[in-house]
Amino acid sequence: MSAPLPYLLDTNVVLFATREGSAQAEAIDRQFGLRSSPFRPALCEVSVAELLAFSQSWGERRRKLLDEVIDEHVVLPIGRREIHEEWARLKSHAKAKGLAIQHDHNDLWIAATARVAGLTVMSTDLAAFLPLRDTLALELLNPQTGMRVP
Repeated sequence: MSAPLPYLLDTNVVLFATREGSAQAEAIDRQFGLRSSPFRPALCEVSVAELLAFSQSWGERRRKLLDEVIDEHVVLPIGRREIHEEWARLKSHAKAKGLAIQHDHNDLWIAATARVAGLTVMSTDLAAFLPLRDTLALELLNPQTGMRVP
């Protein structure tokens, strides 16, 4: 297990925690000790909105679990000017390099929020985040297994 670091979890990582008995959630916790970490992982408020949108088709039990999962995290707002400026820098960088993330404004908000807050993004979205390894602190995970991608 890695030393605990302050993480900002991407929406896809939180989704695992809303599935009872998720092998991916267990693998992530074994590797990173998020539940036992002295640092409460953070969520960008954009992820909270995405999760609530996904949950519209879920049953009551899973929606209740989602509420519990959200409450276990620090939710970071995106309203600060520094985050807006970082979003603009990341968007321009991604557009200039032809990176896939330029088309996903939510991932750009997540990345900008993490960067300004000094947090490491944990995500399974390799297409969006892998090209930003030189720009952003990242912990990338295999979406099928939850295991760290080297």
